[in-house]
Amino acid sequence: MFVRVAAVIGLLIGLVGLGVDLVEILPAVMTVSEINPEARSLLDALVYFWTFFTHLTNLGLVLVYVAVLTGWRWLGWFARPRTQAAMGGHILLVMLYYHFMLAGRYELEGGLLLASYILHYVAPIFYLAWWSWRPPHGGLRWDDVPWMLLPGLAYVAWALLRGALTGEYPYAILDVGQVGLPAVAIGVALLVLAVTVFCLILIGADKLLGRWKAASR
Repeated sequence: MFVRVAAVIGLLIGLVGLGVDLVEILPAVMTVSEINPEARSLLDALVYFWTFFTHLTNLGLVLVYVAVLTGWRWLGWFARPRTQAAMGGHILLVMLYYHFMLAGRYELEGGLLLASYILHYVAPIFYLAWWSWRPPHGGLRWDDVPWMLLPGLAYVAWALLRGALTGEYPYAILDVGQVGLPAVAIGVALLVLAVTVFCLILIGADKLLGRWKAASR
């Protein structure tokens, strides 16, 4: 019961964070301003919003919560323990990368500050705590790691393909035109390595939690 209530709370956290950010960002990019010389259409603005890894990973957490709460078969992939651990590894990257690499570059206020705080800190920490509490544990294997990396690799492919077509990249680390292909390749490799380490840590935690819960019965 506690796990389901916590899932509802996590779902609300994610929806509020994404909703506030959407309400703040869409009007800004659909209006001409000093920092936005060309107004986007609604469709273009939505695509732009969903090119950011922060938004997609937080959407992934929302879908995990929905899958657990509803049992809908079409969300079955998000109910799998391997997927849920993978989401944990990726959201941990989002939190740490933002905190150490991006947070100091922006002076956010109002709704943007609130949404950023929720999506980069509250949602990741809450999800990892919820994941550690939610059974079952002990079923993950070390060879699950390659499959757990697929969401992040798919995102990189999407961002680079869109960037090649539009010349617009969500993050400087992926901007081939600005930093060059070798630098992008090195940056992506380091991020993949980081997610690999995070996934290994979560698999190890899953094994320990499984043994601890089995011993406590």
